[in-house]
This record gives sequence, C-alpha cells and structure tokens, in this order.
Amino acid sequence: MSNKKILIVEDEPIIAADLELTLENMGYNVVGIEDNAEDALISIEENSPDLILLDINLEGDIDGIMLAQDINSSYKIPFVFLTSNADKLTINRVKRTQPAGFIVKPFNEKDLLSNIEIALFSSKTNDKQDNITDFFVKDGNSLIKLNISDILFIRADDNYSRVFTIKRNYILSKTLKSIEEKLPNSMFIRVHRSYIVNLNCVDKIKENTLYIDKHSLPISRTYTDLLFQRINKL
Repeated sequence: MSNKKILIVEDEPIIAADLELTLENMGYNVVGIEDNAEDALISIEENSPDLILLDINLEGDIDGIMLAQDINSSYKIPFVFLTSNADKLTINRVKRTQPAGFIVKPFNEKDLLSNIEIALFSSKTNDKQDNITDFFVKDGNSLIKLNISDILFIRADDNYSRVFTIKRNYILSKTLKSIEEKLPNSMFIRVHRSYIVNLNCVDKIKENTLYIDKHSLPISRTYTDLLFQRINKL
C-alpha cells in the first residue's frame, strides 16, 4: 500500500470523484479535491501532497497553467496535467512549466498509473540531486573537487562544456545536457541552449541579458518565463 499523498485539482465533479476512487483503489492517499487555484494553494499548505493532478481549465480567473507557475515558484511538488486541450498554444504554455506528466482526457488507468509512478520517481531522483554539494572534475592528470556553489555558470562549446567558477574555468569533455542532469534543480537553470546559470550568482537581469560577476549572458525567449518564475521578486 502506497502512502503517497495526491491532491486532485479538477473542476468537473464527476471526473474528480472518479479520479479519487481510482487513486484510492491503486493505494494512493487522496488528501483533497479542489476546483480552483485559491483553494488548491490552501490545500497544498495544509496537506503537503507528494503529487498534484492538475486540470488546466479551473473555476475562477486563474487556470491550471498559471497555478502550476505558482507551484514552481513556491513549492517543490511535481504535478501532472489532466486536460482535454492538446492544441499547440496550450502545449507551448504547458512546456514552460515543466510538468512531471501530461495526460489527455479521456484517459485510462494504465495511463494514469504510469504517469504518476514516473512523476514520483523523478521527484525522488531530483531530491537526491539537490543534496549534492560537490563533484570531481578532470584537470589534466588530476581530479579536482569542485564545490557546486562556486559555479557561476556553464557554457556549451560544441561537444565540450566550459565551467566558470569564482576562481577559474574548467573545460569538460561532456555535453551541457549531461552536466545539467547532475546539477541540483533548485540551484541551476538553463537560460539559453548554450548556458546554464547558478541562480544564486545572478547579479542583474536586463531585457534579454543576464549578468553574473563580469559576464553578460543571453536569455533566450524559450526560457524567459521559467527564469522569471524561479527568481525571487519583491
């Protein structure tokens, strides 16, 4: 029996009730059913779910995608979208929130279970990543211990990557994507196809340029929304 807690955010009562029954039969603990963003955020605070099943069309002015942005900004909780909308505009909005899954209605139990299991497993893996504080990089014939917090940003150079730190740079024979997979998601974010930055080291953002130390880095339109979701603004 799973003890994982799941919150359902769905504005159609029949679908929500069917989801609840299905999840409970699968062994999950449904901690709440909400039909709007405001109540969903309250439920998140009160119940700390392990996963959120999130409809895109909700009651009120805030839809599921806007709610997902709030979840990304304030909570480390994976969410899976449930929707009957799979048009290009919706998909493009959804991608920017980096969901743990996407299920098109109507769906079956197999689709639901596989998406939930993958989302929970990925979340567990990401939690482990966030506990990493350092790793070793090759420097000539030696392996040098590199503190992750010392990394300012990483730039792709073809099949190599250049790691910029406070003191010096390192050239690694690894792609940017392979390095990104090992970095803590809570600290690093991609801002361009060629750049990953340490959010803690960002000094200034102006228009489509990000400044770290003495470096100015481009921000591509693809990653702009996600970047602004991740930074703390007053």
